[in-house]
Amino acid sequence: MPTVALLPLALFCLVASITPGPNNVLLMRSGASFGVRGSTGHMLGIQLGCLALLLLCWMGVGTLLLALPTAFLVMRWACFLYLLWLALVILGEARGVAAAGNGNGAFLPRPMRWYEASAFQLVNPKAWMMAVTMASAFYGSNAPGAPEIAVAAATWVAIGTPSMLVWTLWGATIERVLRRPRERQVYALLMAAAVAATALWMLR
Repeated sequence: MPTVALLPLALFCLVASITPGPNNVLLMRSGASFGVRGSTGHMLGIQLGCLALLLLCWMGVGTLLLALPTAFLVMRWACFLYLLWLALVILGEARGVAAAGNGNGAFLPRPMRWYEASAFQLVNPKAWMMAVTMASAFYGSNAPGAPEIAVAAATWVAIGTPSMLVWTLWGATIERVLRRPRERQVYALLMAAAVAATALWMLR
């Protein structure tokens, strides 16, 4: 039988998934730009990527990363550069909204595809720390086996999915309020600033 401290594991998943981080900031932006349905692939990709990290940590990759302090430093810089690039993309969207408002055509962004969201988890330090903790911290003195990891994965999906949906719905709700091009431009600028701030937070 699986020997998992289920309540602490569930609380950890709730805190890890509902608190601000790169994934949630990007989901809020996706919800505002493309709605919940358009963000489904993004949410699916995050889940698949996080589950893949959990499996990798169970196989020993997490221990290897913890033994190499420079690995997380490289990961933080990779995440910083990617988020900074996304902030620039969102700035481009803000300019596109302004151009559309002036009758000069529109910038047409697209939602993050599932495989892009999955790949992003490889450079997401928060996702790695979540996976390392889940693969090691809730099993007493016993090394987790396949049943324990399956329970951990199911717990993450059961709690992480509604948490991601909250952030996506938040963004979609904001989008309904932003009717005029000027309002949408200001929101895009604020989201670019939020993504850039998250990028800087990754380097702390």
